[in-house]
Amino acid sequence: MYPIESNILFADRYRLIKRIGRGGFAEVWLADDTLTDLQVAIKIYDGMDEAGLKIFVGEIKKVYHLNHTNVRKPQHVAAWNNMPYLVMTYCSAGSLEKKIGQITEQEVWKILHDVASGLAYLHSNNIIHQDIKPANILQDDMGNYVIIDFGISTLARDTLLKSTKRGYTNAGTLAYMAPERFSSNYAPIFASDIWSLGAMLFELLEGVTPFPSD
Repeated sequence: MYPIESNILFADRYRLIKRIGRGGFAEVWLADDTLTDLQVAIKIYDGMDEAGLKIFVGEIKKVYHLNHTNVRKPQHVAAWNNMPYLVMTYCSAGSLEKKIGQITEQEVWKILHDVASGLAYLHSNNIIHQDIKPANILQDDMGNYVIIDFGISTLARDTLLKSTKRGYTNAGTLAYMAPERFSSNYAPIFASDIWSLGAMLFELLEGVTPFPSD
């Protein structure tokens, strides 16, 4: 994998400024787009082979038709040095992680409205998020809460896991997973996203998740 560090010119276009997030097999960077002179967020995934890249990019392209106030889709999908990456609008307010345990009742109602609205739209397009949590909800410049990191299907996640030789194959984050997610024969269902939304709201209000991940 090509070393990712600040100040490199990623994909011969994006000057990386600082890492603003990190997940199981990806990092999110704030970057300057040298072509448009705009700041963007880039999610850079671990490297994979040609077959894996084809599957990954093909899955992401399925969400390009989506358009909703509370859903933030990638603006661009490509690969560089065998690393798939997504270019997204940068939300300077950041994610809900910074508001855990420090939120008002009025804010919670706004979050519930916006995230539920975004989820209803995704579900109406037969997309199950599988990883609703504070880190995947951003606040845009208009004050709306938007869902990110959707459209990464089980197939695409499995491709990433196999490429990086990691053994954990159940997409999502343990503390927000619904009970059925722990079944040996689990298949994604819409209801699991609703459970995760409830667990997230509980944590925002109480400062802790309803069921510790251990």
